[in-house]
Amino acid sequence: MSTSERKNLISQLEKKLNTKIIAIVTGDRQRMETRIAPDLLPLVSEHLSEIGACDSLSLFIYTPGGDSIAGWGLVNLLRQYCKEFKVLVPFRALSCGTLICLGADELVMGKRGILSPVDPSVSSPFNPVAPGNPVPGSVQLLPVSVEDMIGFLDLARKEIGLKTEESMTTVLEILSDKVNPLALGAVYRAREQSNDLAKRLLSSHHKDDEAKIERITTKLTQDLPTHNYLIGRAEAQNDIELDITIPSDEVDDLMWQLYQKYQSWLKLTTPFSPEIDLGEEHQKTIRYERASIESISKDRLKQHIFISDNRLIRVSMPPAAPTLPGVQPNPPGQIGQIVINTLFQGWLAHNDGEEIR
Repeated sequence: MSTSERKNLISQLEKKLNTKIIAIVTGDRQRMETRIAPDLLPLVSEHLSEIGACDSLSLFIYTPGGDSIAGWGLVNLLRQYCKEFKVLVPFRALSCGTLICLGADELVMGKRGILSPVDPSVSSPFNPVAPGNPVPGSVQLLPVSVEDMIGFLDLARKEIGLKTEESMTTVLEILSDKVNPLALGAVYRAREQSNDLAKRLLSSHHKDDEAKIERITTKLTQDLPTHNYLIGRAEAQNDIELDITIPSDEVDDLMWQLYQKYQSWLKLTTPFSPEIDLGEEHQKTIRYERASIESISKDRLKQHIFISDNRLIRVSMPPAAPTLPGVQPNPPGQIGQIVINTLFQGWLAHNDGEEIR
C-alpha cells in the first residue's frame, strides 16, 4: 500500500508544480545509515532515460549528506535533461544535500526544511583511530572535520593569543602529532573542493552576481560554527541569502506527506536493533530497505532500492572465568551475542513495488 501511496503523492506534486520528479532518499537510520555516493549516478541515468528531456525537472531529496563530488555529478546529470532544475526540500538536505540545493534554478523549501554547512568531514586511511574498540578485531577511524581543524588553530591564535611564528609552529606540531599530516592535507583539499563546487553550482544560475556567490559560499563553507549547524528556511532566505521559493500550504503538505511515507517505509527514525528484530528466535534472515530512487514513467513507479539481506544468529558463550584474586566467578549460565552475517547488499530494481528479476 505504501508504494501506491507514494506514487499518488509524487503524481499530485508533479501536477501541482508542473514538473517531473525524481525522489532520492538516503537514510540516517542509526546503524543503517546511507549516503549520497557515486553509485547513485548510473541508476539516476536510467530514470532520466525513461523520463526523457523535459521543461522542468525536480529532485525531491532527503539526505544526511554524502560525497560532494557525487552531489556535483548528480546536479550536472539532472540539468542535462531539463530547461529548469528544481530541488524540493521537505525536511533534511544536509551537507552534500545542501550543496546539491545550490545547483537548483529554484529551491522549494517546506516550512520544516533544513539545510546545513557544506564543510566536509574527511575519512582517509591516515585518520586517527577512534578510542575504544566496539567490534573485536576491527579498527574504527575518526573522521576529521575541516571546521574542527580550523577551530583548533583559531583557538591558538584568537583565544590563547599565540602570534609568533615559533608558537604557531609548536601548535602545528601538536596538531600533526595527533593527526597524520597526510590526513590534514586531505582536510585542506576537501575544504578547497567544497568551496569551489559551491561557487560553480551557484554560478550555473547566478552568473552575473559574483559578490552574492562569494557571500553565500563563505557563509556555508567557513562562517557557520559547526558542521552540525542546522539552517531553517528563514535563515536560509534572510541570512544565507539563498533564493528560496515558499510553497503553497497545499504543496508543502504534499511534500511532508511524501517524506512521512519514506520515513515509515525506510524506518528513518527507528534505530537498528538486532536484538529487537531477532526477538526470541535463534536465527532469522531479514531484508532491510535503506535508501531509494523513485520516479513515475509510463504510468508506473520506477524504483531502485538499496537493501541489505542480513542473517541474525544468536550465539551463546559461557561467561568468562574471573581473573582477579578474590573475585567470585559469574553464576552459572551463558552470555548471548547476536552475530550479523550480510548475505547481500546493493541496489535492486523494482516497478510498482515488485522486484525486477
